Formats: sequence, C-alpha cells, structure tokens
Amino acid sequence: MTDQHLIVLRGNSGAGKTTLAQQLQLAMGRGTANIGQDHLRRVILREHDVPGGDNIQLIATTVRYCLQLGYHVIVEGIFFSGHYGDMLRGLIDTHTGPAHVFYLDVPLAETLRRHEGRPMRVEVGPDKLRNWYIDHDLLGVPDEVVLDHSRDLASTTRHILDRVGPITARTDTNSSRFL
Repeated sequence: MTDQHLIVLRGNSGAGKTTLAQQLQLAMGRGTANIGQDHLRRVILREHDVPGGDNIQLIATTVRYCLQLGYHVIVEGIFFSGHYGDMLRGLIDTHTGPAHVFYLDVPLAETLRRHEGRPMRVEVGPDKLRNWYIDHDLLGVPDEVVLDHSRDLASTTRHILDRVGPITARTDTNSSRFL
C-alpha cells in the first residue's frame, strides 16, 4: 500500500479548479504534482477535446508516473465524464493509496460571470461556454464530494485538506527534485 494521495478536481470552465489546485499544491508541500488537463491537452498537444483524444492517455500516464515516483498527485480539469470518465475511474480503481474526488459545482450564470475576467474570454466567448457547460457532471464514484460555489478559495482549500486528512510532505534529501 502506498501513502500517496490522488486528488481529482473536476468542474465546468471557470469553476476555479486551476487556482484551487495551485493552492492545494502549495499547502501540501513539496512532492505534490499538479497535473492540469488544459496544459497537457491545449499547450503540450494543442488538441481539441474529443472522445478518445491523445491527451486522455497522456494524462493517465503522467498521473501514474508521478504516483510511482512517490508524489502526491492533484489532477484537475473539466474532464467531461463522457470523454474522461473511464480514464479517471481507472486511475482511482488502480491507485493503492487514498483517492479523493471533488466536483466544483458552479451554476452557469456564475461560470459566465467568472469567465469575463479571464484572458481566455477572447478566444472562448459566452456562447461556446454555454455549449460546453454540463450541469452536475459527476463521475459516480464512491465518496465523490460536490462543492458548491458559496465558499471562497481559502475555505474551499481548507475544506478539501480537512477531507483529505494529514499529508506528509516529501523531504527526500537524497534527491534535488524536492528542493
């Protein structure tokens, strides 16, 4: 049994997943990998979000590799269940350590409001955001936690850390990767 935590953060565009993942990574300390769907799909591969896309296996491989190295892993993204559900459920099912799934449930009106302040609004307009939006797109895994938008970033971060429980930050002194 491993003690590496796998944390899955999902939700619609503009729900705050990326910012939350960054805060969690800082709070959890060194030895925590933050794997973002947008970075791997949009930046690394420049791939559209399609069923069976190459990014799906890249995300799974990256998560498994980081867990194998002994990192705690936060994986975040919209992760539409129709495209990513099987991959995420497979990661959760095969992970021998603690796995935690959080869905950030933000209503469409709030998603649109938040999107107005993002640089991405130039390339992705409100109509496209409405088309992407899927209400309550849960994975249906045991202990999946739905977080509503009423909490601010600090209290959401604290709530997740409380649910996850104690995390041991890596202090591998034989390697420079955690400096």
